[in-house]
Amino acid sequence: MARALIVSALMAGAFLVSGAQAASLKVTATASAPASKPAPRWAQLTPQQQQVLAPLAAEWDGFPDLQRYKLLGVAARYPKLTPQEQQRVRSRLQDWARLTPEQRRLARRNFKQLHELPLAERQALKDKIRQDADSKPLPVAPPVVVTSPAPVRSSAAPVRGEQ
Repeated sequence: MARALIVSALMAGAFLVSGAQAASLKVTATASAPASKPAPRWAQLTPQQQQVLAPLAAEWDGFPDLQRYKLLGVAARYPKLTPQEQQRVRSRLQDWARLTPEQRRLARRNFKQLHELPLAERQALKDKIRQDADSKPLPVAPPVVVTSPAPVRSSAAPVRGEQ
């Protein structure tokens, strides 16, 4: 759980891009968001946009306009990404969609705190997180043991030994 929150913190703000891409996203996302025009609702998106952003479909109309415009920027860049980068985008969108509102709030706070650190400290922390993530597997839930239900006894026939 802690690892998931740390990972989500790294993907919170511009949660789908690398460091170099994040800087350009800030410019393009705000430049592409008209101040007076509301972001499109889910039904107004193109089929291609809906396909890329599908994990967020249920919540799309509730997102603030700025967040929707940022995500539309992601959808616009998606076709130009390598297959590996496209998989990363899909995975992160699915991970984000699974977070509770509280986990998202915490991830955004962690993201903000992370980016307030000096660059050298931030990079050292990211390296440590990656190293820890590589060395420690995620905890696995114990398997569920399914047992057959107890046999149903009829009250009409006595059970052996109960006479």
